[in-house]
Amino acid sequence: MKLSPDIVARGLVRHWNYFSHHIIASPGCAHPMQACFEEAYVVMGAARTMALLDDARMTAIVRRFNGRMMEYQGVHHPDMFDMGYGYRFDDKGVVSCSCVADNASTANGMLEGVRNFPHLPENPKVLASVKRYIDHCLGNYVTDKGVMGVGILDHQVNPKGMQEYWCADALFAATLIRYADLTGETKYYDVAVPMVEYIATFDYKNTLWEEWTKAGPQQMLIYAGEGVVAALASKEMNKRLERPLHNVIQFSPKADPEKVVPAQAPNLIEAELQTVAKSQGDTIWSRLQGRWAEFADWFHQNQMSEGMFEHPANDHFRCYEPSFAWLMLEAVNHIEGYGWLESVAAKQLRLMAGDGGKLYYGLRANDFASGLALLSFATAGQILRQRDAEAWTAAVQGVFDRSEEIW
Repeated sequence: MKLSPDIVARGLVRHWNYFSHHIIASPGCAHPMQACFEEAYVVMGAARTMALLDDARMTAIVRRFNGRMMEYQGVHHPDMFDMGYGYRFDDKGVVSCSCVADNASTANGMLEGVRNFPHLPENPKVLASVKRYIDHCLGNYVTDKGVMGVGILDHQVNPKGMQEYWCADALFAATLIRYADLTGETKYYDVAVPMVEYIATFDYKNTLWEEWTKAGPQQMLIYAGEGVVAALASKEMNKRLERPLHNVIQFSPKADPEKVVPAQAPNLIEAELQTVAKSQGDTIWSRLQGRWAEFADWFHQNQMSEGMFEHPANDHFRCYEPSFAWLMLEAVNHIEGYGWLESVAAKQLRLMAGDGGKLYYGLRANDFASGLALLSFATAGQILRQRDAEAWTAAVQGVFDRSEEIW
């Protein structure tokens, strides 16, 4: 199955319409979504949507978000971004939480705006703001092997067991790579190396909080995958990762034997992913390739016939799933050998463009799921427009000509 211009255009217009009428598009400074990291994915989707639908309001969404993040930087903790929650202070004046991972999502949203709109006059200030955040984290939350910790959690800096944290390493590594891409400050590629080694080698099925089994693979796949794909897509990182492992892992729990669990997904051959045996290697780069091969296998083996994926242990975590198509299409676009993932992404996009996705994910009601879907459709639209601009224009016009599809 290939991406369909008609399906992608329908899904993009539906989510564009939702967010263009959402309070997120308001010029006011009130927080339109409580969690700023969730809003950041809407911003990324809006930045990619502007050229696809020729709607300058999408640029305004980006600019307002970046302006607010710069204005409120330091509200939680010096040089950290506002998260929209976790404001409670203890008797020592330490905030409840100011997390590296959530802040990294915010930073990635800001950087996406700079990348898509390089002409904006405030971009130097946006980059300077992200640099403040980056340098603060590097100066306060990193282990002696260069692995990133959780940040501030429960009023503590890197509390016990969280001196290194997979989600922080993955998302912060993506921030470092994207910031270096935009600024040419190559030292940040170098700093990302141990963090990338960490996400390429840690035991993601036996973490401290047991996210894989108690929450849902969806959360771990999207956040760990974002860092993995950002590194694999970077030629600069490739040059730095063709080196022996430095064994950066210090605090991860001991790995337990794989549990074979029956699954409903029609493509699943065995619970232990086929590529595990191929993931071993002597270099960071080979381990990173093996890690993404495992994740790609999961997408293929666990996709249900309707287009969604094997149900998470906690249904709340299905809201992360609309990002899968985006992540897979980033791999299709930037990583050699993963063109086959287009069919998996196309099947999910078909679900999300219709009422089935609305019912299963809460699209156009659940803001986080909807923002991730917007980003997935916008990424698919970019690919389709590049392949055939006329066909993409015709598909978009077809949706606009059917007013019932707008709402």
